[in-house]
Amino acid sequence: MKKFFKILFKILKWVLIVVVSAIVLFFIVRFIGQRINNKTPKGGINETMYVDINGTKQWINIYGQDKDNPVLLYLHGGPGQPTSYEDYPVLRKLSDIYTVVNWDQRACGHSWTKDQMGTQITYEQLFSDGEEMTEFLLDYMDKDKISVMGISWGAAFGARLVLDNPERYDRFYAMSLPVDNIEIMKALKTEALEWTKDDPEYRAIAESIITDQAVFDGMTTEEQRQAAVEWDKLYAKYTEPNSEFAGDVNVVSAMIFCPYWSVKDYYNFFFASVPTKVEDFPQYPYLDCCQWGNMSAISVLDRTDYKVPVYMIMGDKDYDVMTSVAKEYYDSITAPDKEYYEVEGGHYMPMLLSERLSEIVHETVNNEQ
Repeated sequence: MKKFFKILFKILKWVLIVVVSAIVLFFIVRFIGQRINNKTPKGGINETMYVDINGTKQWINIYGQDKDNPVLLYLHGGPGQPTSYEDYPVLRKLSDIYTVVNWDQRACGHSWTKDQMGTQITYEQLFSDGEEMTEFLLDYMDKDKISVMGISWGAAFGARLVLDNPERYDRFYAMSLPVDNIEIMKALKTEALEWTKDDPEYRAIAESIITDQAVFDGMTTEEQRQAAVEWDKLYAKYTEPNSEFAGDVNVVSAMIFCPYWSVKDYYNFFFASVPTKVEDFPQYPYLDCCQWGNMSAISVLDRTDYKVPVYMIMGDKDYDVMTSVAKEYYDSITAPDKEYYEVEGGHYMPMLLSERLSEIVHETVNNEQ
């Protein structure tokens, strides 16, 4: 028995040595990768800072290969879902023609602090932040105008910015644009009824999809929550999942070697009481106008007169915002120049197919020159 424990101790000791060595090696490799990714291009710019925006400190990174290039402000989705820990490999593919600004919006990612917990954030506040950030960038980068790119909520955010302030912007890239939530639900219901014509169980869920604003207004939070759970079942059975690993972006590598995010940042984001990760509905729990009862709060359905070029990029199977609704909206808008692109896949694919996104952006910039 004594010999057995001696052998067991040796095995455990070597297992511990191997595990500790692997962890040390991981952090050494991560450290080197981060330093490489944090290099400033020769003649370019790579600055990370906090900007005073409407009474809060908000995080941005400015990266480009030529300081004289035009500026592109990237707007992440959500609201409250920052992706600066994984999207920089995508955005840097645009850095030869743009100086790209990656921004963690109010109360999320690097821009979240404990004192913001419980504060009431409205869409109007976020739009005001966008205008303030634009003013800062125009001044800091010494530009007359900037371009805007957004995905999902970020696309609706960007649309509002360029529609309200066309004098400040020169191009708008809208990826996975949620045109109008009521119209999206109507299109989804039509599609779902077709999916479930031979499936009585899920047909009942499809029929329960609500497309009337007044009905939403009369629902309690718990009823909204339960409706969302049921609709998620429908999505799970009849649509392909939106996987972060479906594109050409190595998300794991991006997260490991991200120059902007520390281990502590990741811990706070995934495990601490950061608002964006609260397991509740909606994901931005204190955004008071993001309830199902106010589904048209970010609608751009009736705003079709753009004064800047518009380039819309959609997944051909985007059931989150319904590609058909976005295409109809695109056909209705007027703009100095406009193009519509579809890529294969769902809601996040316009971003995750980074090579195709880069081709589109380079094509639109070159065509305007």
